[in-house]
Amino acid sequence: MIDSVRTGPLDAALAKLCHLGESIAMVLVALVTLLVVAQVVAREIFVVGLAWADEASRWAGLGVIFLVVPLIALHGGHVRVDMFINLLPEGARRVVQGLDEWLGVLFCGLFLVAGWYFLQRAGRFTQPAMGLSNLWFYMPAAVGMVLLFLVMLRRALGALFGRPLQTVSAESGGGSTT
Repeated sequence: MIDSVRTGPLDAALAKLCHLGESIAMVLVALVTLLVVAQVVAREIFVVGLAWADEASRWAGLGVIFLVVPLIALHGGHVRVDMFINLLPEGARRVVQGLDEWLGVLFCGLFLVAGWYFLQRAGRFTQPAMGLSNLWFYMPAAVGMVLLFLVMLRRALGALFGRPLQTVSAESGGGSTT
């Protein structure tokens, strides 16, 4: 059973999209494993290089990273240094945490704009071994960042309006504020 989000249907849809990204990433991890084993076997036994397998494993690795980050952010599992924040009074702590969420939204937005400009030029070229357009090669990063932008926007709006994202873990059955 996947985790559910208790604050509304849009939050539940966002959680489902994040879990879909996680499922795709798991398939991509298996693909990377198979491709690396195939490369080792091809080189050591058949003395043949598989350039396409190297490109495909890089593509899958890119997908693993960018498709899982939104789920981590959804559950508040991203790395934070909170030593300073924990020393602040409650009101100031909420302000700083809210600012932190909005900085995450800003980062995602800047990444997406920069990625758009990058793909305007790089999208015209292809990967040498597979012949895959760079537009498709970098698509997992773009999809993951759009999803991360939506998660961070939801977290930032929740911090602004005092409605933090509430998730229920399938294992614990209890609620936790992220």
